[in-house]
Amino acid sequence: MKRLLVLLLAVLLLVPLAACGEKDDTDQQTVSVGTKDDTRETTAYETIKTEPTVSVSGYTPIVSRYSYDALPLEGEKRLYDELVDVYYDISPERSDEADKYAMPEVTLKGYSLSEAQVRTTLKAIEDDRPEVFWASGTIGYYSDEEETIVQVYSRYSADEVNTRLKAVHDAADAFYKTVPEDLSEYERELFVHDYLADLTEYDENVDINNTDNNDPNIYTVYGALVDRVAVCEGYARTFQMLLNGVGVDCIGVTGTSDDQLHMWNEVKLGNSWYAVDVTWDDRKESFSRYCYFNLTTEHIERDHDTSKLFTEMSDDEITGAYEGVNADVMNLFVPECTDATMSYYYQKTPHLSDYESDDFVQALTETASNKEQYFVFYVEDSLDYDEALNALFSESPQYFFDYVDKANDNLQDFSIDTSNLSYVQLDENRAVAVELNYL
Repeated sequence: MKRLLVLLLAVLLLVPLAACGEKDDTDQQTVSVGTKDDTRETTAYETIKTEPTVSVSGYTPIVSRYSYDALPLEGEKRLYDELVDVYYDISPERSDEADKYAMPEVTLKGYSLSEAQVRTTLKAIEDDRPEVFWASGTIGYYSDEEETIVQVYSRYSADEVNTRLKAVHDAADAFYKTVPEDLSEYERELFVHDYLADLTEYDENVDINNTDNNDPNIYTVYGALVDRVAVCEGYARTFQMLLNGVGVDCIGVTGTSDDQLHMWNEVKLGNSWYAVDVTWDDRKESFSRYCYFNLTTEHIERDHDTSKLFTEMSDDEITGAYEGVNADVMNLFVPECTDATMSYYYQKTPHLSDYESDDFVQALTETASNKEQYFVFYVEDSLDYDEALNALFSESPQYFFDYVDKANDNLQDFSIDTSNLSYVQLDENRAVAVELNYL
């Protein structure tokens, strides 16, 4: 009986929400795509020749396997491993049926996987390999009780992938050369966060209603690192890739915010996970640059809704049979984030622990001495956050004005204007940003 390789179109996560390993030098492979017992003529594939990125002294790069480990079936893991290899071989000609560049077929003998299981496996690769920007959402799929056959397609030719991948690696290598040695995991995370926020601009012209009008680069590491323009998916995938390159575990998380699809990250420091959204931290205001740096799940979910795990979805939802739902908007692995001690404001700003602290006044004095625009501080858990703000700014004794008077006593040639003070609550972080003006 002739088997049919069914062409399936995936709905890609190409809506704004806002390093490759070396491969063996193989110039061609043959694939069996005829009837079940016969073969079609061999197809020559061009191999993507990747250059390893520059290593950073003292740091061991990580290849993420969290979504791979979440796959429940041996057949899914086998398919994952074999597909990762074929992603680096691309047909020189566009296929007639898909209008994309075919990669070698993968045949799993003895495994019968459903389309939903194949889609879940492809999503796992997408999660773990943020640098594979060329894979499209089009697949060829066939399964019976004896085997499963899958073919994936590239959006670009091998020559185009090589050109683009070299540009990505050149940009990544240029970054890695700037990373200081002996940084802690937290310091590496902060270094990557600031680099990416400084380098990349959010695409303000993105069409959220018709993604076909958008440049596909904005959803990829190529857009963020080479074009330096991206939306949230490009930010999140690049953050993961660069952090993995300096030895820090990082995953992407899919969900929604403001009723639009969105993507952010979680980072593992020590034994704890933390939520990070570089897209939402890429702001002009210096005080808000770290509002989404290492939050707990409770705090990030005040304005971010995490999509379901694949184990909570039906096969029809995963395959896109339900409108607006498909494998690209699910998650395979999302650990709970419960520790707030690695938030930026906890780690990097003065702490208000009581209202008589000389250290706190000293910190305000140092900020004013440099004529900085904002004085940002963290309210410790020993104080009720809202009550502290009232005691500092609104109700007697309005301690903050006393702090300003003491700081002004130590300043030379200028002073803080006590008649022109304003503050911004950063309550998700238990932080406060006071705008300072000077006389």
